[in-house]
Amino acid sequence: MIRFDHVTFQYEKAFTPALSDIDLEIKENEFVAIVGHNGSGKSTLAKHVNGLLLPTQGTVTVCGMQTSDEDNILRIRQNVGMAFQNPDNQLVTTVVEEDVAFGPENLGVAPDEIRIRVDDALASVGMTDFATSAVHHLSGGQKQRIAIAGILALKPRILVLDEASAMLDPSGRAELLETVHKLHREGMTILMVTQYMEETTGCDRIVVMKGGKVVLDDTPKEVFKHTDILMESNLVPPETVSVRNALRSIGYALSDSVLTAELLAEEVCPLL
Repeated sequence: MIRFDHVTFQYEKAFTPALSDIDLEIKENEFVAIVGHNGSGKSTLAKHVNGLLLPTQGTVTVCGMQTSDEDNILRIRQNVGMAFQNPDNQLVTTVVEEDVAFGPENLGVAPDEIRIRVDDALASVGMTDFATSAVHHLSGGQKQRIAIAGILALKPRILVLDEASAMLDPSGRAELLETVHKLHREGMTILMVTQYMEETTGCDRIVVMKGGKVVLDDTPKEVFKHTDILMESNLVPPETVSVRNALRSIGYALSDSVLTAELLAEEVCPLL
């Protein structure tokens, strides 16, 4: 679905590249988390997926189309939906269902089809009961889910989340994560940029970035074995992983697959 071939990108007037020789592939229906500290290049990488940024060197191919070809940009953006940090910046009307309908209306979709798309999109993010609500009455997590519903109404194949949970409180982040995992189970390809390591435990892969380069790319189970590399990248493993490692250090035999509180409880309780 997405391929980076030797991609380097440098902002104007910057002394060093934001991305350096990135090789990365994301397959259909994968859920990939891109993590890294501020300045690691993770958001820059995300903005290459729908052609907001174009490589200084190398190529980015999305659904078989190179982003460097201007004739492909519209089709690429029809396949790639992108949600950003601040949900308020992504909402354009005052009523929930009107906001979700805004994108399809601008594409000239027939009214009957728009109605179906709006209903389906709101159902997918669990916001059907709020269809006629005022947008400004919603919580941050609910607003972000409406922003995603607006993307889903455009029928994309890929959803890119560029630190979409950064401005949400813990309950809002939990709502957003639940929605994203549901979309993944339904077949959508997800690329999630985040600084919250606890959000990555349920992903298929984690890509760790530092200084514009990929330093780790593997399953969560394998990535969290490399706590030294994570710490060097200014990333703190999830609390469950830290507790697991602490228990191991005093003799508890816990498996590498213990990444969530539920799995930790399942393995620890029989040992007590």
